[in-house]
Amino acid sequence: MKTLRIQSRVHASTAQAGSVLVEFAFIAFAFYLLFAGTIELGRMITVSQAIQNAARVGARELALVPLPPTMTFEEAIYPTVEPLTPDQQKVRDRIFDPFKLAVDVSAGEPNVDAWPIINRMLYPVMIRSRVGTQDFLHFPGAILQVPGNRYTVGVPKVVSRDPTGVETIRWLRVVEEVRSNPSDLNSGPFSLASSGPERGLVALRINCPYQATTMTAFRVEGGGPSMTPIEAHDGAVTAVNAAPENGSAVAITPPPSGEAGNNSTGWFNSGPYGLGSMEAMGKQVRPFRRLISSQSLFRREVFAQ
Repeated sequence: MKTLRIQSRVHASTAQAGSVLVEFAFIAFAFYLLFAGTIELGRMITVSQAIQNAARVGARELALVPLPPTMTFEEAIYPTVEPLTPDQQKVRDRIFDPFKLAVDVSAGEPNVDAWPIINRMLYPVMIRSRVGTQDFLHFPGAILQVPGNRYTVGVPKVVSRDPTGVETIRWLRVVEEVRSNPSDLNSGPFSLASSGPERGLVALRINCPYQATTMTAFRVEGGGPSMTPIEAHDGAVTAVNAAPENGSAVAITPPPSGEAGNNSTGWFNSGPYGLGSMEAMGKQVRPFRRLISSQSLFRREVFAQ
């Protein structure tokens, strides 16, 4: 009789422990979603505020630089002919340098205090990645190698996905002009000779691909979200336009084993397009992703005749 009572207590304890585990599993899942969502929302707000401040300060400073009235935004920010003119060099030194969006820090940290104003404002949202044996400090997105053994960053905007989830992207610049006709450079309002409705206006936009470090992206099916994760297929991604500055995308690799952010096979910003690859549900999937764009408008106040 005593043995029976002991056995019944053991069975009762085992059953109770099992029910506790089941309850914990449900609670832990909900808690994880709440915890991860809180972290990612906070990061997203921080990134949004940082690039909005950078757009506002950059537009205001560019409006005060004495440049020829007919110079376009592209000629001021992204000159294609070198050596640069004194006016272009002034913008490169004081306002924005596209080649300081990705900096090799293998030999040491850069002197951020000497960077142009927009680059300094974007520094808080920059991340660290590895390309081969090189360590890079860079703006989120894809690291592009450009002629002259220099590096910059391109922002891949996902414009569509096929039924299997493979992406088609459009390359965007980190800093670009807001135009009335995006495909027509002459419609940009920066130049007084603009063909658009506005003239003499700094209309500056900053694009930033926000990608979660703890949450997976899911496909849209039947007009709404589904339970099917978006799988990572970097080798099948196609682009509808050339990368900024005619750059070539280089593959970002996951951090080495033992370093923060490593999950053995992927990272939230890895791959040649910086679209990320995370291990979840036994698959390599994309992280949750949104493109954040902030812009600011300032009337040009100074012209160089």
